[in-house]
Amino acid sequence: NPDAVFAVPDQPAIQCGLLERIGEDGGILTPAVCEALPPLIIGVCECRPIESVTPAPVAVENPPCSICGEGKEVGNPDAVFAYPNQKPFPCGQLEDIGEAGGLLTPDMCIALPN
Repeated sequence: NPDAVFAVPDQPAIQCGLLERIGEDGGILTPAVCEALPPLIIGVCECRPIESVTPAPVAVENPPCSICGEGKEVGNPDAVFAYPNQKPFPCGQLEDIGEAGGLLTPDMCIALPN
């Protein structure tokens, strides 16, 4: 129910539909928050399975990369990094984006650890 309102103590109430769009947009909710939300909102937001749709294959233009450099990983996934002229991202999410490949160019991957 996108019009239902979800509220937790010490946080502003939010409509389920808006919360869903925020989660799908990425960049605002950390992966840890996304994992913790379903059991909390399932009753209020009336969560239900999504009809399965097979997505068309997408060519990956940029290979996966480690944003911290080879052999290193993010130690503070909640810290926020802002690449010049780009949207700021929590480091954990940026690491996930790099590991998935496609979005970060090889030049960006080389520059990030520096």
